[in-house]
Amino acid sequence: MRLRLERYREVQGRLEWTSIVLLVLGGIGVLVGTFSLFVGSIMFFAPDPEGGVLWQHRSAIFLSVFTGLFPMIVSGIMIWRGIARRRDLGALRGIGALARQGATFGVDDVARALDVGPARAHRVVLDAVARGILEDSPMTPAPYTPAPPSPGFAPLPASGPAATIPNPMANTVVARPTPDAWIGAVLHGTYQVEARLGAGGMGLVFRGRHLRTGRPYAIKTLLPDARMHPDALRRFEREATAASALGHPNIVGVHDFNVTPDGTAYLVMDLLEGETLEQRLARVGSLEWGDARRLVLELGSALAAAHEHGLLHRDLKPANVLMARASGGGERPVLLDFGLVKPLEDAVTSRITALGEVVGTPLYMSPEQARGEVVDARSDLYALAAMAFEMVTGAPPFLDRTLASVYAQLLTTAAPAASSVAGRPLPPAVDAVLARALAKSREERYPDVRSFLAAVEAIPAVAPGLARGA
Repeated sequence: MRLRLERYREVQGRLEWTSIVLLVLGGIGVLVGTFSLFVGSIMFFAPDPEGGVLWQHRSAIFLSVFTGLFPMIVSGIMIWRGIARRRDLGALRGIGALARQGATFGVDDVARALDVGPARAHRVVLDAVARGILEDSPMTPAPYTPAPPSPGFAPLPASGPAATIPNPMANTVVARPTPDAWIGAVLHGTYQVEARLGAGGMGLVFRGRHLRTGRPYAIKTLLPDARMHPDALRRFEREATAASALGHPNIVGVHDFNVTPDGTAYLVMDLLEGETLEQRLARVGSLEWGDARRLVLELGSALAAAHEHGLLHRDLKPANVLMARASGGGERPVLLDFGLVKPLEDAVTSRITALGEVVGTPLYMSPEQARGEVVDARSDLYALAAMAFEMVTGAPPFLDRTLASVYAQLLTTAAPAASSVAGRPLPPAVDAVLARALAKSREERYPDVRSFLAAVEAIPAVAPGLARGA
C-alpha cells in the first residue's frame, strides 16, 4: 500500500477541525446543561411564597429536561464522537509517519507503527481505504525458496505406516520435498501419485490412483509456504472432515486424509473433469438467467447443507466452483475448497486469522467480513449472491483497478442493479432479490440461504416477453 498525500492532508485537516468543533461544542453543552439542571433543581425544591407549586414544578421539570438533561446527552455524544475523531486522527498520523519512512508498507507495518494488534490494524487500514487515503501499490512477491534439508531429513517414502499429525502449535520449519518429488511416490502403500494437475489457494493438486482398485483420485497437499503456519494445517484437516461429512452431490467428495512421515498433509478427493465457473465466465462473459438460476439453486442447496451441518465455507467464489462433466453427458456445479470452513457456533469467527491475515476473496466478501467482524451464514449468502450477480452481468458487484478501490466501494457503496449492467434482459424480480441478498447490513438480507433460494426459485427461468438469447 502507499499513501495518497493530497487526500491524506485533506482528511487530516477535516478530522482535526471536526474533532475540535465537536469537543468544544460538547464541552459548552455540558456546562449549559449542568447549569440548567442546577437551576431546575433549585426551582423544584425552593418554596414559592405565592403558593404556585404546580406551576413552579412544571417549569423546573421543563428547564431540567429540555435545557439541562437533553443538551447534556447530546453534548456527551458530541464529546464521544470528538474523541473518536481524535483517535482516528492519531492513527492517520501514524500511517503518515510510516509512509515517510518508506514509499510502500503493509498491514503488519501499520500494526507495529501504531503498537496495536492485527485486528485493530486491519480496521485502521480499511478505514483509511474507505476515506481514499491509501491505495494499492504494485508488488512482486518474492519467489519461494525451499529451506535446506535439515539433519535427518528423508525424501517422501514410497510407502510406510500412517504418520501422526504433528503438533500444530509447533513453530519448527521442516524441509519438504519439492512438488516434482511427489510424482511416482506411493502414499502409505495405497495411493500412487501420477501427475501434477495444478495449484489452489493453499495447496497443490495431483492426479493419483488407488493401487488396489485402480480408481483415479485427486490428491491435494499444502503449499510449502502454507505449511509454515499452524492455522493452515488446522484448516486443511477441517476441510477433510467437513466435506466428507456432508455427502452432497454438489460438494466435492473427500475420501481420505493423512500426513506423510515428513509432516506433509494431504487429502484424497474425487477426481472431476471440467472447467471452473471462473474459466467459464471468462470464456463466455455472462450466462442466460435460466442457466444462472440453475447454478445458484444447486450451489445454494450445497451451501445450505453445509450450514445445516453447522459449517461456514467463507471463501465462495467462481474459482471454487467446478463445472464437472458427467459420464453420461451434462454437467453439475461442484463446490470445492472447504479449506477456510469454520464451525457456525464459533462466536469469534472472523475473516482475520490469529496471524493477522484477512482470508477470503474481497470481490465476493461481505462488508462485515472485510471489517473483520463476526460472520455467520448470511456472509456466505452474500458471497453466493455476488457470484449470481457476476453470472448474469459478467462482473462482480464491485470491480475496480485496485484492491483499495474495491474495499472502498464494498464498505460505502450499494451494489448496482444487475439489470443496469447486464448485457441481456433479466426478469424484473432479479434486481430486488439480489439487492436484498447484497445489502450492506446483514440484518437486511435474507435470514438464511434457503430463504434466498426460495426467492430465486420463484423467478421464472425465462420471463414472459424475454426471448432466450436476446
